[in-house]
Amino acid sequence: MGKKPIPQRYFWIILFPFLAACEQQAVALSVETPVPSVISPTSAPTSTFIPVTITPSPLPTQPIIPMITPDAIQVKRWKEYQTELAKSLLSFLPPEEVICEWDILGSSGNDLYVWAMCEGKDGSARSTPAVIHLETDGTIQSVQRPTSWSDDIPKLFPVDIQAKFDIYYFGRSRELSQHTAWRRTHPDEPPLIVLSTTPMP
Repeated sequence: MGKKPIPQRYFWIILFPFLAACEQQAVALSVETPVPSVISPTSAPTSTFIPVTITPSPLPTQPIIPMITPDAIQVKRWKEYQTELAKSLLSFLPPEEVICEWDILGSSGNDLYVWAMCEGKDGSARSTPAVIHLETDGTIQSVQRPTSWSDDIPKLFPVDIQAKFDIYYFGRSRELSQHTAWRRTHPDEPPLIVLSTTPMP
């Protein structure tokens, strides 16, 4: 007895799932695998960094020291000047124990405006502007220093002389003090104001 043929409708029922599975596999194979993209140097984003050159600030300009040289009489009598300044600035010490340095800031008539630095053998010191009142022959009449800065400075010193005081806050007083220390161990050494008028060999 022969086998009966499979009805056609059963054939499609069996074939349809098979075809569907093949189609899904074909779709899966047709999907491209993503490849990491490489950014070339030319396509890199442009940097917004702007180089800035840092220039250091200039140091404060140091004031120019007014080098007013003494006349011949003042040079010759420098020991007298030192003695009178010592009596005024460090009156509680014997003048012979005091060494003084001074700069001439200007003059008016018989008044000589100076900045003086005096140091005693005991280590005491004073740095201050002063007025040296001269006689007509050049000898010293008296030395006057301010005792109250706010009251005496405007009375004793013209405005252009007061403007020079800042120089001594920028280190000139220290230079004068250093020379007094040198002279303490070198008794024959004159003050800087005398050396400024001495020709170099």
